[in-house]
Amino acid sequence: MADNNQLKQAKNVFRSLCGMLDNLDWTYDANEEDLTITTGTKGEDLPISLHLEVDADKQIIIIFSQLPFEVPEDQRVLMAIAVSLANHGLPNGSFDYNLANGVILFRITSSYINSLISENLLKYLLAATVVTVDEYNDKFFTVSKENMGPDEVIKFIQ
Repeated sequence: MADNNQLKQAKNVFRSLCGMLDNLDWTYDANEEDLTITTGTKGEDLPISLHLEVDADKQIIIIFSQLPFEVPEDQRVLMAIAVSLANHGLPNGSFDYNLANGVILFRITSSYINSLISENLLKYLLAATVVTVDEYNDKFFTVSKENMGPDEVIKFIQ
């Protein structure tokens, strides 16, 4: 459980997140009690949902985006190949893939332990999430819908 100092720092980071979004004229729903923000945007093709959270216990900022589709059961093993290939080249963040239910989400985190968090870092985390999800969401959607073989998936994602 977070102590008072950790909770105070987490609330400051949360207010910084809200301030950054305000400066970008971004529409969002904030829950100060849970230190969470829900928002979204439209990418080139598919909508991008965003969940921002400040975890006072772990002293981290988490941004994740769940893709707006579930992978059909018969495509899930191929999707594991696609997600693995995508993750290999990412400089920050990663796609989490649940093989059991076909849900994919992108997650990026940053620790703020004993740190001053700049608005530029927060903008970077948000931009990295949106750009990465927008780059791969349509590719993953195509893999989930097309009848590709493993070699085709590899070529398509690379």
